[in-house]
Amino acid sequence: MTNNNQDRSITPMATGEEGGGDHPLGPIRDPLADATEGLGNDPSLGELIAVRDHAPDLKIVAREAKRCNDEAQRLPYGLEQTNEDRMAQVGLQIVGLSCAAIVAIWPTDTVEDADAKRALARETQPHYGDTDFEVAPMLSVEDAIRIRLHRAAFDVGALVVPPGPAVPAHSDRGLATWPLSRFDLVDAVPLTWGLATLDARGIARWGAFVEAYPDLTALVDRFSTMITIADRLTVIANRNERDSAPMRRAVEGARILGYLAAARAAIWPAMLHSADAQAKLRLVALINDRACRHDPLHQQAAIRHLVSEANWIAKRFRFGGTLELEPSWIPIA
Repeated sequence: MTNNNQDRSITPMATGEEGGGDHPLGPIRDPLADATEGLGNDPSLGELIAVRDHAPDLKIVAREAKRCNDEAQRLPYGLEQTNEDRMAQVGLQIVGLSCAAIVAIWPTDTVEDADAKRALARETQPHYGDTDFEVAPMLSVEDAIRIRLHRAAFDVGALVVPPGPAVPAHSDRGLATWPLSRFDLVDAVPLTWGLATLDARGIARWGAFVEAYPDLTALVDRFSTMITIADRLTVIANRNERDSAPMRRAVEGARILGYLAAARAAIWPAMLHSADAQAKLRLVALINDRACRHDPLHQQAAIRHLVSEANWIAKRFRFGGTLELEPSWIPIA
């Protein structure tokens, strides 16, 4: 595989024009922006229902998350890292976390959705070491909260998931590649070691992606608007039980749009004392306000989880100059 091909493989939502040739590749697009492309802050009932009824392929999105995270780990660190490498790494981490946000926020409708969520949860779970049954784990309160938020964010809900692949029989061969689950990200995106596969052009493209900074205030406003729509439609649905099915579907669509906007605002770094930093603080207050509402647990937990994970991006973006959040979260009722 050439460097150029590898570059394309970790470019989320690549267009047909990027499939080949030697012409310059287009800019990398934000997967969270792509997921809601074309929908403004005043969607119709039909548009909200369409959002709910047209879920992305979460397995593809989970693979993109792992590809981006793997490549970010292969870029140079320490004294060998140039500013271009660092910005490319930030871009890869933003897109990787954005893809993880899509997988976490979207409702679980099928076994395939559940497999994607569980596979990505295994790949991104915090590792603090296992303990014996009779030994208390040596965890701080903060680390314990982080683990539980991660688990809640990728929870598949009440869906009954069938057991995984059958165990090998005595006469079976091919044990080196025997599937461990229906969908395993290590099998889908094999472990790759060595030097980064991005060439200079690829690194420049990822750096340019970071420069295309979204308006965090607008994203938090969008979250507030979509949640208001969801709350009002819920009241209407409760008053009209006979015809409530489409309305409740629209409520779920509005929440998806709102939480995707919140995820984007949570992930992108904000400079200290800026309008973006104020928007992030307002987002924390809004998410805390949803703690006793009817929003799905996994969506609320997803934003809380993303706020914590985004601190690593903030440190790398401008160490000491970016806002790092450690909110006092209200327990979800």
